[in-house]
Amino acid sequence: MFPTLSPEAIEALKWIDQFGSGRPLPAGFRLALEELLNDGFVYQSGPDRADITDDGKAYLSEAYD
Repeated sequence: MFPTLSPEAIEALKWIDQFGSGRPLPAGFRLALEELLNDGFVYQSGPDRADITDDGKAYLSEAYD
């Protein structure tokens, strides 16, 4: 069972899944990033960059498949 994420965090998680650390995270996702980091769904891969963890992929798979 996964924690409930805010709509902003879900959108940020989808964006990170699509683009990964290849692009800097948009400024609008900064607060959502903290939520995702605390829940273990992403990890900081560089300045203003994040990548999705296996738990993050599992969350998206469970929620949207």
